[in-house]
Amino acid sequence: MQRCKNGMKLDDLRALIAIAQHGSFRAAANALDIPPATLSRRLQRLEDTLGSQLVIRDSRNVALTPLGQNYFERCQPLLDELQATTSELMDTSSSNPRGALRISAPVGLLTYQLMPLFNQFLALYPEVTLSLNHLSNQHHDYSQEQYDVVFRVGQQPNSSFAAAKIGESQRTLVASPEYLAQYGIPHHPDELNHHSRLATVPEFEWALTCKTDVAHPETIWINSPVRMAIADLNSVKQAAISGLGIACLPNYVVADALEKSTLTTMMDDWYSPPRPIYMLYQRLGYVPNHITCFIDFMRNALTGT
Repeated sequence: MQRCKNGMKLDDLRALIAIAQHGSFRAAANALDIPPATLSRRLQRLEDTLGSQLVIRDSRNVALTPLGQNYFERCQPLLDELQATTSELMDTSSSNPRGALRISAPVGLLTYQLMPLFNQFLALYPEVTLSLNHLSNQHHDYSQEQYDVVFRVGQQPNSSFAAAKIGESQRTLVASPEYLAQYGIPHHPDELNHHSRLATVPEFEWALTCKTDVAHPETIWINSPVRMAIADLNSVKQAAISGLGIACLPNYVVADALEKSTLTTMMDDWYSPPRPIYMLYQRLGYVPNHITCFIDFMRNALTGT
């Protein structure tokens, strides 16, 4: 446990900074990966050390006292510099990348594209550890205190992360041969309204654009009721293989089923506009060597650059 000369523990100062940055005890505890009770105990210990109240708590809100705000504003850059210097010295003391990677990614992208590359990277760098405890494609669930690198599909909101486009997710309409033999093969998007649709959450609406009319491409939205909606891409794929309906899934998810002919495509003159795949990472300050190495490895593996 790091301790300042006056007996104050740096973890206690990190507790105050996390509370100030996140505005609630629960969010700050999640960011530090500690129980809320531990966070509260560290803050109380810091207040006892300083002999002053730093945070005003009630049942709904958390706010810094004037002294707490002043202390936070003066100490945060000092702690950031200390952490950056420590990481930099640790990097230069070893010729091999070493350290912990905290990753967030959508489960489908992880399963079909990212996980084999993660395995390769860890095999190359045995002193790097990787934790992936949040599988989601939500855009509002990440911060630099929680994750080093975040993978997401779709346009990204502005954030403190840098966004590198590493690919595209092209979706394809698929169904089992048995389903199409029983219910018929649709040839126009309007016909999909009369079929059982299997949707991924939250992609309940499908946009299909005509390939043949280049000058004035027509896009039709399909928003008929769905028979099944699941947040997991692989589960939707298995439902389609079982003959429950038509799904619109990323190519990388259905490639093996198409090769085995357990799924087949349709409406080749129509396509679903591709969605970008981004790798998000810290853009400011010192970035530890093992994180930079991982970012470069993934960019090269996925884009060849």
